[in-house]
Amino acid sequence: MDRDVEAWRREFAGRDRLPEPRRTDGADRAGRADRLPGRRPQEDRSAARPERPEGLTQVHEPGPLPVDPDLPDREVCWERLPADVRGRTLEKAGTVLLWWAHLTEDGAPFAVVLGDRGLCRVRPAPSEGPAREFRGERVRLEPGTLRSRSFGGGRDTAAAAGGPAAAGGPAAPGRPGAPVERLALDPAEAQNVLGHFPLDVQDFLQRPFLSGGRTVRADWYYLETVGPQDTTLFLVMCLADDRHVTAVEARRTLARGATPDRARWHAITCHRARLVRPR
Repeated sequence: MDRDVEAWRREFAGRDRLPEPRRTDGADRAGRADRLPGRRPQEDRSAARPERPEGLTQVHEPGPLPVDPDLPDREVCWERLPADVRGRTLEKAGTVLLWWAHLTEDGAPFAVVLGDRGLCRVRPAPSEGPAREFRGERVRLEPGTLRSRSFGGGRDTAAAAGGPAAAGGPAAPGRPGAPVERLALDPAEAQNVLGHFPLDVQDFLQRPFLSGGRTVRADWYYLETVGPQDTTLFLVMCLADDRHVTAVEARRTLARGATPDRARWHAITCHRARLVRPR
């Protein structure tokens, strides 16, 4: 077992805090250890202040988002995790900012939960028997570094500017003459997903990793709902290296036959924080 996996096992072991108190009026069931994630803290409005740009982030083009209608949604996949695994994951994450769950190629559930205390991933452990075990990992958020920001709805930024962005081109803001910083995303097809977001969201998600020189791990989940007149896409994405994490949850509507640059976004909420390096 490598050092990183051993560090994650130590991080995820043991109780981290007492369960949240149960309210008696039925309005909040946070005391249930196996409840679905979803309750958010109030947005940090101080994070909406613009940051001084240091470079230019790469603009990505939207790519294909394959959809398998037979796959269950994130709520069903989450419920397929054992109750004790769900409870431990929520305990380690803290107040949930965003989450999703899906199935691996062999049909086992996999989950990602970002909370105000840490980024948690739960995946099935290698097993040859019918009994399935799960391995949890958490990377702590550095206290005081979590920032959240909501982006306005309306048409995609690229469309408002007069059309889709050129592939590989820079996105404002940035210093005049600054080089375009291209991230090494793992897996590479994450660029296809990242490209669906408006330009200012792409910039927010990529900016902490500029000049890092490290591969950025990408995870994502999406659910497409097809209606008679349009298609609704629910999209969640998380980028992380050993020092930073950024994440986004968004919903958009696209008229039938329209290209992604004509999408209308209804809700975009982003988060970023520094991570505590594993010991």
